[in-house]
Amino acid sequence: MILRVKEKTYQTIVRKALAYGAFVLMFSLYYLYMSNQFQTMNNELSQELKEKNEIIEKRINVTQKVEKLIYKEAETCVELVGQEKVRSVEIVKNKLVMVFDYDANVEPIFIRYGIMALIKSTPEDVRVSIDLKFIVESKYEI
Repeated sequence: MILRVKEKTYQTIVRKALAYGAFVLMFSLYYLYMSNQFQTMNNELSQELKEKNEIIEKRINVTQKVEKLIYKEAETCVELVGQEKVRSVEIVKNKLVMVFDYDANVEPIFIRYGIMALIKSTPEDVRVSIDLKFIVESKYEI
């Protein structure tokens, strides 16, 4: 069995204090460095998030404007022909399709849209199809 006796001298106490001080200083500097790194990362991510949110809001605004434009155009078409003659108005594969009674006068729609309005007349009804791209390009200004 080995017995070792340590004396508490002034030099050992100073060495231990310096070692603990260096240890605390090292970890506090590391903490400050890492907190700065996380802060810059957080700022960058928040900036990216703001930019993406702005882009999404702009897209939502554009789609809402286009939707209102198409809705108003459908209302205009219904008013031109007369609401009592309309059977249905719907959007099918990028086309505004309106179904009217057979005796409906669709000439105002043909005058308004020209050859861009595809009109199909059957003994039961009259179907009018207008390309949404044409509506948006002719009315919407970016």
